[in-house]
Amino acid sequence: MTEALSPSALSPSVVLSSITHRYGRADSGVTAVDGVSLSVAPREVVCIVGPSGCGKSTLLRLISGLEAVQKGEIAVDGQVLATAGRSLPPEKRPVGMMFQDFALFPHLTVAGNIAFGQTDRPRAERKRRVEELLETMALARYANAYPHTLSGGQQQRVALARAMARDPKVLLLDEPFSALDEQLRRSVREEVVRIIRASGIATVVVTHDPEEAMEMGNRVVVMEAGRIVQADTPVTLYQRPASSFVARLFGEVNRFEATVRDGQIVTPLGRIMAPGLPGGTKVEVACRVEDLELLPPGTRPDAVPVRVRHSSFLGPATRVCLDLAGSEIHARLPGHVDVRAGEELSAAMAAERAMVFPAG
Repeated sequence: MTEALSPSALSPSVVLSSITHRYGRADSGVTAVDGVSLSVAPREVVCIVGPSGCGKSTLLRLISGLEAVQKGEIAVDGQVLATAGRSLPPEKRPVGMMFQDFALFPHLTVAGNIAFGQTDRPRAERKRRVEELLETMALARYANAYPHTLSGGQQQRVALARAMARDPKVLLLDEPFSALDEQLRRSVREEVVRIIRASGIATVVVTHDPEEAMEMGNRVVVMEAGRIVQADTPVTLYQRPASSFVARLFGEVNRFEATVRDGQIVTPLGRIMAPGLPGGTKVEVACRVEDLELLPPGTRPDAVPVRVRHSSFLGPATRVCLDLAGSEIHARLPGHVDVRAGEELSAAMAAERAMVFPAG
């Protein structure tokens, strides 16, 4: 079983215990989720990230009730919502869900979309809640407008308001910003996170974008092949990844295979210490591209000679492709760096930030 329990002292709003889910036949199907345990506390935003098919969207579907639990248990606010063979229907769960395409009803106004699904409330209470959400989302002036007349960011806020209208204990967001263009995405994302955190609702966000996960999440859960491989703060995931897979997910790295000798690892970029690893252990060493320093030849004794293959100016940084003894490595340097193809330089790795993983 893979555990990823909340560090928060608050009682968790949602708890998943040993969830396993398969698609297809038991003997030949695909295991989408494999022994996952996870909890999310009130006011916490947890982002689940990983490659396509890793099981992240299946987890949302299980929490929302769109998929039936086959093994394990899901509870929200102490109430068991689902176990194998027993499940509350989606409309009975204290869960709000926002889909990646927003799924707004084109024939309903903004106010009508937000009010949809609240028929169990008295009319006056329903009207009060809709007005409150219109104000929170800065949509009051669009109450009688239809979705097709709104911008992408405004549609996003309507979809979020509808998901929050029933005062859920848990909010689920499935790739919430993928329908927006790159320029709009960041500003809308910041606004949505502000609203969610102010609401105090435990929130689970699924995204394929590691940068988005790091920006939004108090914690980030990394999934691979149906399992949680690491769950931690964005800083810890970036600086101390548990595996080469996690390291590469959160940024470009240079990778080398090596063997431990006398407590040290010799890489093409220099030596690093290997405390606790016995001699002969095969390892993979990873160095983030921003942890590689380029210098004039002969500047430092620990630097190694490299030749510039080409460089690309990216605005905030310059990405340099280098030849290191016949192998290609990369450096990412802040700002504009004027280097030319064929130029001879020296490269030095920040050894204290090098990452060492078991080979393979």
